[in-house]
Amino acid sequence: MTGVVPEAVPGAQPGRKPTDVWAFLLPPGWARFPTGPERKDELDDAIEHVVAGALPDQAPALRDSLRATFVGAGTPGVVYLPTEPVAGMAVPASITETEILGDRRADPAVVAADVLGTGYTVSGPVDLDGRPGARLTNTVHDVHREGDRPTVSTRQVVYVVSRDADDGDWLVLTFSTSWSSRGTERLAETLVEFFDAVMATFRWRGPGADPVHLPERRVPGSV
Repeated sequence: MTGVVPEAVPGAQPGRKPTDVWAFLLPPGWARFPTGPERKDELDDAIEHVVAGALPDQAPALRDSLRATFVGAGTPGVVYLPTEPVAGMAVPASITETEILGDRRADPAVVAADVLGTGYTVSGPVDLDGRPGARLTNTVHDVHREGDRPTVSTRQVVYVVSRDADDGDWLVLTFSTSWSSRGTERLAETLVEFFDAVMATFRWRGPGADPVHLPERRVPGSV
């Protein structure tokens, strides 16, 4: 599917496109937190949904922590975080969703550099439900932290996809994970594979889109 929805497509709305909305599957235990001043109500709803599943004595601290993390974020976007442990371990991962509007350059790596900075390597072209893009990676080793906290390494995997070539609209999805030992490095490698599997479920959901059916347990993107 490419570009503007033709008028003949049933259900299409004037000026709306299939790439206006998107979705991908995440397992239970992940939550979606919108950022930006204009989405405060939506963020509050997401925080309260997560807090509702916490123990009563933990709820106030969790609410304060989440609000401190996201309320001050000035850039509109979305952050996806694992909010439940797996096998008793906190999952060291996050996904951020960023939109770029009005950038008509054709090279997704160049477009991504404006958001991510330098140091990323293109690992190959990608196709997200009919739209072209690129997969990029970046690994930083042995980052020292204050105090006696261990040094960590981080890896980011980024999918940059063209939503609309004529308008110059792009979607950037960035996965981050970290590790501080050989054991947690193996976990990070598994989490990278998990993110690639998540991206394999990506579908456009805007007017005129005809995606492969996704179960109702989905985490939608939005503009």
